Amino acid sequence: MAKLTGMHAVERPPMLSRRAYLQIQQAIRDGVIRHDVQYSENELAETLGMSRTPVREALISLSNEGIITIASQRGFRLRHLSREEREEIFDLRSLLEPYVAGRLALTATEENVRRLTGLIDAQAELGGADQQSEFLALDEQFHLLQAELLGLERTRSTMASLRGAMWLIGFEALRLSHRYEDVITEHRGILDAIARHEPDEAAEAARLHIAKTAEATV
Repeated sequence: MAKLTGMHAVERPPMLSRRAYLQIQQAIRDGVIRHDVQYSENELAETLGMSRTPVREALISLSNEGIITIASQRGFRLRHLSREEREEIFDLRSLLEPYVAGRLALTATEENVRRLTGLIDAQAELGGADQQSEFLALDEQFHLLQAELLGLERTRSTMASLRGAMWLIGFEALRLSHRYEDVITEHRGILDAIARHEPDEAAEAARLHIAKTAEATV
């Protein structure tokens, strides 16, 4: 077996930068980090109780994903997505998520349906304006779990990266009070088709859900 040369052992596991990434992600979801405000990298590191290095690494990852803009003098702010970027995000979702829902409809087990039902039921228990973050987190789990149940790791990873951009616009879709109930109804429609093993119906229900979400963010 050939030996690898020219490579070095990793000196430090990326645990801290990953923790920083997840905590910043949650702060964006929760609306703690808001649009049109510039934040200090140093103050963020102090708040998280970390050195600047892992925080900087986390911010670079979020910048590469198009979530934030790193400003001069160690600051950062949330990005405003252009209309073209929004259209691209929803176009990609409309390609991936119907594909996943349709495939899952072919193989879904009772346990798969039970897990997805639990997420929708949890959403139905929320719906208040002060629970947007929890609602969107469950929304994300509902979509990503479908790919996970199929073992589609690359597809799930791509969907997850798109969900990152959705953090920036997800709250906009929920400004319409009726959207909470609509999302739950649309999710149940997707799941109903999956449970009945109707791939075409499941794919169409997923396409309709994405189209309605895109419409609500205009």
